[in-house]
Amino acid sequence: MNRFLRRLFTRPSTGSGMVDCVAVGKVLQRYLDGATDPETAALVSAHLDDCRRCGLEADTYRTIKAALATHRQPLPADAVQRLRDFGLQLAQTDGPNRRSI
Repeated sequence: MNRFLRRLFTRPSTGSGMVDCVAVGKVLQRYLDGATDPETAALVSAHLDDCRRCGLEADTYRTIKAALATHRQPLPADAVQRLRDFGLQLAQTDGPNRRSI
């Protein structure tokens, strides 16, 4: 994944060596989640500072994320375990009600 991001961000799109909007759009959610390496984060941050459109998009995502976080409901205690069990069942069969031959 890091190799993909490096290629994406080192490809000059405008001749100025700056990162383009398409490249930022591909990693914006990961950047906002803090899931990018420091080099990518620095490139995205610099782009967001310079590009009004991408900066506004990032601000919108941040606002939505903050609003969702304030309305987050606690999960039922057994919900995660049921999802894990269902995932394991799917991985071991062709579906929830069929067994592979």
